[in-house]
Amino acid sequence: MTKSFRKLILVVGALLVAVPASAQRMQIAVGGANFRPYPVAAPDIVPAGGDANKVAKELSAILQIDVDLARSLELVPPNTYLAPDKEPVTKPNFQNWTNVGASGLIRGTVAVAGKNAKINLRFYDVVAQREVLAREYDESIDRGSRAIHKFLDELIETLTGEKGIFSSHLAYVRKTRGGKAVFVADMDGGAERRITAEGILSLLPAWLPGGAGIIYTSYADGNPDLWRIGLDGQNAKNLSNQRGLNTGAQVSPDGRRIALTLSVDGNTEIYVMDVGGGNVRRLTDSWGQDVSPTWSPDGSRIAFVSSRAGNPHIYVMNADGSNARRLTFQGNYNQEPDWSPRAGGQIAFTARDERMKYDIFVVDPDTGVITRLTQDEGNNESPTHSPDGHHIAFVSTRAGAGGRRLYIMDVDGNNQRLIARVQGDVETPSWGPRLGY
Repeated sequence: MTKSFRKLILVVGALLVAVPASAQRMQIAVGGANFRPYPVAAPDIVPAGGDANKVAKELSAILQIDVDLARSLELVPPNTYLAPDKEPVTKPNFQNWTNVGASGLIRGTVAVAGKNAKINLRFYDVVAQREVLAREYDESIDRGSRAIHKFLDELIETLTGEKGIFSSHLAYVRKTRGGKAVFVADMDGGAERRITAEGILSLLPAWLPGGAGIIYTSYADGNPDLWRIGLDGQNAKNLSNQRGLNTGAQVSPDGRRIALTLSVDGNTEIYVMDVGGGNVRRLTDSWGQDVSPTWSPDGSRIAFVSSRAGNPHIYVMNADGSNARRLTFQGNYNQEPDWSPRAGGQIAFTARDERMKYDIFVVDPDTGVITRLTQDEGNNESPTHSPDGHHIAFVSTRAGAGGRRLYIMDVDGNNQRLIARVQGDVETPSWGPRLGY
């Protein structure tokens, strides 16, 4: 363990001790200049009644995957743990956990009765040598991951003051028999379900306010129209069926407007309409192709892609269509912008480099400064921000992926992880809001 890492553990431990257990916070800003993820050990959950061995194994894997995904946490490698099976869950050997570099420790048990599981999870401050959180959950076996998600969301808020995002979901497109369909899954890939019909071409999902449903482009009536549908796959409704394209829709932060691409006059332009589909208004009017709108966090601006300068680049305009200006000047093929929901956040986008490879970049919407996030690992496309703005999901063809697979990384490009629970070729992910439990 390095000197600086020991110092970090001591400082964080002291900060946790200095405040009441009911209001403990890590005194750091996630993503700040001095930010380091909080190292947490998460040994296997212990079977504690009934036929719980299989359930314990599955929940242990989910716990370790999710700790590894959270930007504020860092999973201490499980292969370094010192005989956790020889200590009681409620009485950890803190010195053993300090020796492997853990500042925090999650221990858990699960008991099974019929189709239900009782899951007990505890979090310990290893440095202060005390329990900080203890929760018990009753869940059906097939949704035991909810307990993991609830606990980690509470833990992250306790440590950082920011709400966790494990109740958020990802929507994306996969091939089906005779078409493509929209699927929705937990952010770690669990509980996947198809929500649009199997034999129809459905594309480009985006989220309605509060997770009330999905909007997407569908060829159900033969034309690429804009539809909405509930997360249960029910109550599909046509929102826009203008002649030509009705696509690339994004809902404004206040949930009242939808920006989308229409080609009603033969050229693709950005329009805005009410969330119910009425009051359609045109925002752009150029000879080039204007597509892929995305809203600023306060809803005052819209970024989009335009070829009005000859090649596709990212532009920004006011939400009423005024003051359009070009934002990117590097490269000659920039597309798929997604504006971070954080105040002052950057715009992630896909760009094609001189080797004809696609990678993820971010650009500051005010200064135009560009930062590259992926490189030399296949094609990386379709970035979408998490609801806290700390993560980006994307698709990648990197070695071993087996087609376009779903990945998540920190917003600075670190900690790129395959979401292995989502199988198959994935397109255009869209990260939804926190849905609660």
